[in-house]
Amino acid sequence: MFNDELQSLLSKDQTDQNSNNIINVQQPALSYGNPFLTNDPTMDISNTYPVGKTELSPNKNISGKVTQYDDIIQEMSQKYDVDANLIKAIIQHESNFNPNAVSHAGAKGLMQLMPVNLKEYSVSNPFDPKQNIEAGTREIKRYLTMYDNNLPLSLAAYNAGMGNVRKYGGIPPFKETQDYVKKVSQTYLEA
Repeated sequence: MFNDELQSLLSKDQTDQNSNNIINVQQPALSYGNPFLTNDPTMDISNTYPVGKTELSPNKNISGKVTQYDDIIQEMSQKYDVDANLIKAIIQHESNFNPNAVSHAGAKGLMQLMPVNLKEYSVSNPFDPKQNIEAGTREIKRYLTMYDNNLPLSLAAYNAGMGNVRKYGGIPPFKETQDYVKKVSQTYLEA
């Protein structure tokens, strides 16, 4: 059922992009009923994500890609009760598994941690895969807990900050964030 709804949303988004329209992002503050903020009031997919921990296996890997970080991802999945495939999907879209990645905004490492996160989680070396994945996993777990396992809102907060999620009452109207939520969700759900 969710995959049908996600595909419908992705198709609608493609239609909107083709006609140069922007998805309507108006929603009352702190109303999380429709995490993708479309005009379709019947599309309520909140709290429908299997975000608990799972083990990575050769037949259940993101894009079938086995990485040198799978052991760390599995360890953090178990430690923080976050699905290993979700962690891996975030890493894929944040850094494409490049531990030395640095964004234009100053985010660093595999899970693209911002300086405030480095300090908050006592990360001494953001380019150390274990430290980075642990801090990033703690951050996504924080949002999953805060938003009652609502994956779109959690991913939006991870990408744009919880202040922006609060300010806009859901996924912020930033194209980058909306694309990020869709891409990471799709990668994760296809795993």
